Amino acid sequence: MLARVPRERSLTVACVLAFGEPDEGFFPDTLLAQFGAVARARGCDVAMLRVYYDGRDPARDAEISARLTRWLDARRADLVVVDRIVDPEPLRAQRTVYVSRGESFDPIDGVGFVLGAHAGMTRTGTRRTPTIDALLVAFGALLDALAEGRDPLTVEGVARVEGDRLVEGSPLPPFEGARAPYRAETAWEVIARGPSPPVVRKTLFGNVGCPFAADPLENPHYARVRLPVENTVARLGCAFCDLGGDYEKRPDAEVIAHLVEQAHFWSTHAPAVTELVLADQHATRYLARLLMAAHEAGVRPMRWLFAARVDTLVRERARVEAAIEAARATGQSVELYLAGFEAFSDDELGRYNKGVTVREQLAAVGAMRALARTNPGVFDYARVRGHSLILWNPWTRPTDLQTSLDTIRAHGLGELFHEMGRNRLRLYGDLPIAYAAERDGALRDTWEDGDTGAGRRKGYNPERPWRFLDARTRLAYTLAQRLRERLGHETEVGQLRAIARYTAALDASSLDVNAHLRDILAGLDDLRAVFDRLCNAHAQGERGRVVRFTGACNNRCDACSNADSWLPDDRDAVLARVREARRGGLPVVLGGREPTIHGAFLDAVRAARGDDGRAVSVVTNGRRFVYEPFARASLAAGLRAASVKLFATDAETADAITRSPGAHAQSLGGVRAIVKLGLRAVELRAPVYATNLADLARYADVTRSLGASQVRVEVALDAVGLARLGDTVRAIEALATRCREVGVALMAAPLTAGTTAFERVYFPV
Repeated sequence: MLARVPRERSLTVACVLAFGEPDEGFFPDTLLAQFGAVARARGCDVAMLRVYYDGRDPARDAEISARLTRWLDARRADLVVVDRIVDPEPLRAQRTVYVSRGESFDPIDGVGFVLGAHAGMTRTGTRRTPTIDALLVAFGALLDALAEGRDPLTVEGVARVEGDRLVEGSPLPPFEGARAPYRAETAWEVIARGPSPPVVRKTLFGNVGCPFAADPLENPHYARVRLPVENTVARLGCAFCDLGGDYEKRPDAEVIAHLVEQAHFWSTHAPAVTELVLADQHATRYLARLLMAAHEAGVRPMRWLFAARVDTLVRERARVEAAIEAARATGQSVELYLAGFEAFSDDELGRYNKGVTVREQLAAVGAMRALARTNPGVFDYARVRGHSLILWNPWTRPTDLQTSLDTIRAHGLGELFHEMGRNRLRLYGDLPIAYAAERDGALRDTWEDGDTGAGRRKGYNPERPWRFLDARTRLAYTLAQRLRERLGHETEVGQLRAIARYTAALDASSLDVNAHLRDILAGLDDLRAVFDRLCNAHAQGERGRVVRFTGACNNRCDACSNADSWLPDDRDAVLARVREARRGGLPVVLGGREPTIHGAFLDAVRAARGDDGRAVSVVTNGRRFVYEPFARASLAAGLRAASVKLFATDAETADAITRSPGAHAQSLGGVRAIVKLGLRAVELRAPVYATNLADLARYADVTRSLGASQVRVEVALDAVGLARLGDTVRAIEALATRCREVGVALMAAPLTAGTTAFERVYFPV
């Protein structure tokens, strides 16, 4: 029994929202803002706090944690309310209630009570997702119980955490009756390092749950899986998600009216807010009507962010188009910010019980791109890169990674995802996929050395420890994290492809993970040292601003990171990127997929040149310059430098890399043509492949014989392979030696930049 709060004072309530990193933007503060309003309406003394951890620096995070502890100690709150926990330590001395929106739940360290852990059963036999209204009613009852000194377990929907178990009272009842007017707290204190991140986004709550209700037990991947009969299993839908099989589906008119009420509140009370996120898994069916209703109600123009399954997007494209037209008519915009792709392997999609195929996913991407291309400024899908990808799970094999990554590269899907190599399955005990992991021996009592799971740092509920069933995948996952730490995310697709290929070739039965990890990281450090030395020695001249082309190429190189992400590539889009590049006053570099075969290339050169005579260069395979009229036209348009990719010094090797017979001869001819025409700043670019290592030093002599000004070496890890890092170091050192001998300048594209980040490649001199 808890002590009764003295009548002479009101309850003190602190609502704390913790972010694992400063740039997190999709964890809604509107939920706690509503809880704060409920507390204030009951006469409570309410404090609202956002906490931004660093997410990368443990020392900075320790500082943030200490500041939060001091803040909590100073307030001595009767109740601390949280809906996510990044660091449990500051909460240990507090009376803390964790608000669960129906998420899979195991006891959380630092939490005393849980509100909404379970909301009963649906008619289909899966777990019910609680509504926001039901949670708010239960929270008010909890405050009343605390004020009266009653045990919170007397409140329906409240559970108590004791050690490692959840002691439940009664489930959260469904919401009944009239909804109260929308209220939310708007004043927040902030704990952060440096300036507080701006809050431009608010979440609006529509229907809870998800309409997708496929039964995983009918999926061959779940043969011999036996689920318990108790009501704690969220059975239907995607096997890793707790939303499926129970979509609220209130009448559209009711949902629209409530969403408009929320939007109007934030439009009025939060002038900095420009984006509204619809928390509804099937908002497409009423989105057009919602936009019109919001406009008519006086909601100022906003960007409306919505989620959709990929098959829903294709099936309901007409509804999305109607929403786009409504947005255009009312001065608003819409963005598909979240689609759950998870993988681009049909085997992996089957394990997730996604109910879609890779073919359907690619059709959805095509639809997204077409809508964005025809509705610029009104519809977007890749601005926030919030789409879901789960590359890693207990069953993932290196070949599964290869399949997904090859599809990502082939279709330029890198534009959709952020930090794809870190995205792994969070395994919760009350979901079907956890029982499949138990069947196959993937569950563990504790994490393997060096592993901590995927969710805790982000504030997700604690997951069940699990292991990779294929030792090669454990190595692959560890390598992915280590390489990304060293090289960043600009070349992440290439990094992951190199890792997948390397580990697929290993023998899983006798694998020494630590030995391979040690050898590869040592080789990578040696390679980086060589590149850093070359860059430091020759980083002279002006930097350029890149204009990327992402369309066609007359070569078919496998390790082409220019294909990793996609941009609109019509004439207007290219010229718009040229105008943007010119704003910085720097030289303009035309690069990416082959620029010279684009119909707007000459126009792009002229636009980049401009009235001020801006220096313009191109990164190219040079093949089209073999045609003298085109070469002359390019120089006349204003081209002043060229970096020509030569994939080997002999035709057989080069044509095998480009998978384009005759390409090498054309590239050589193109270099000769532009040199003959008087282009002085011409460099040979040497992309390093496993197959051209032996002859890399010959680039120095070829550069001199062609009359080019310098040679630039660049390495993509999936081109050389992780097994050849030492050979690559030696080949580059041999090239450097030969360049000194023949008097040819050697430069290097930074290893972390790969072949696409031209902003970090110096303008040829």
